[in-house]
Amino acid sequence: MELGFVGIIVALIVAILLIKMIKFGLKMVLFFILAIAVSVTIWICFAQPEMHNPFSVNTIEYLFKINKDGSMTTTKQVTETVIKGQK
Repeated sequence: MELGFVGIIVALIVAILLIKMIKFGLKMVLFFILAIAVSVTIWICFAQPEMHNPFSVNTIEYLFKINKDGSMTTTKQVTETVIKGQK
């Protein structure tokens, strides 16, 4: 129940701050929102750095070679890169 009241109070404070900032100009509001978004992103990265599972990336390369008789040879090369999480 206290969390609901805190959420309402925070939402009201943010709304009041945004209304006040609109008077200063739209650039300030956009900068403020961008600063909050960057701050939250950095906080999430430090709070839960192991959010994503390890993954792999496949790179597919097609190599074309033109032979002396005018025919073409195609070679497919697949490179797999596995990115593992630190434990």
